[in-house]
Amino acid sequence: MVLDPHDLVEIDTENLISHSPIPAWAMESLSIAPYVVVRRAHAPSGQIAIGIRGKSRGERFGAFLPEHAVIRQIKPEHLTGRHLLKYKQSPVFESLEIAGEILNRYQFVWGPGGSAGFELASGVETVTAKSDLDLIVRAIDPLPINTAILILSDLQTCPARADVQVETPKGAFSLAEYARNTFPILLKTQNGPLLIENPWMK
Repeated sequence: MVLDPHDLVEIDTENLISHSPIPAWAMESLSIAPYVVVRRAHAPSGQIAIGIRGKSRGERFGAFLPEHAVIRQIKPEHLTGRHLLKYKQSPVFESLEIAGEILNRYQFVWGPGGSAGFELASGVETVTAKSDLDLIVRAIDPLPINTAILILSDLQTCPARADVQVETPKGAFSLAEYARNTFPILLKTQNGPLLIENPWMK
């Protein structure tokens, strides 16, 4: 099983590993929806770095999980089916449908992250009226600057703000920052953030 940042995994909370006390709000959240997100961080051998999300933006807690304890893995790209949006009525989910039409034109592998991805995976209402739409786009090969500019322009038609993270084999960067065509840009890697000229540099 290959686990990537932004993947959601269903877990048994008894398998959580933390080197500090787990907050009460985190355990309450897991009792409602036993799902965590894979973090971009180093983990001990045989373990996964995961994050627990609470009801508010400030409620986030990092912990670890044995690899064998994953019950189910859900990648962002597994959450793009229109049937999942059938009963969803909010600017974020309306934007997700629009964004899907835009990104599919470029034949990207993509999916929702953040609150939208969590709600679609867990079935627990997480999106609020103030939520942005977080999008994960996988780009194994270099992305032309002009394409990035066109995508951002098209996404302006979304009723909710769309924040696009581009995942490369080396790490992730903001599509908006990349489209400015001013380098270096910030690349999030497993070893921490780096300023880099080419996000696909070997």
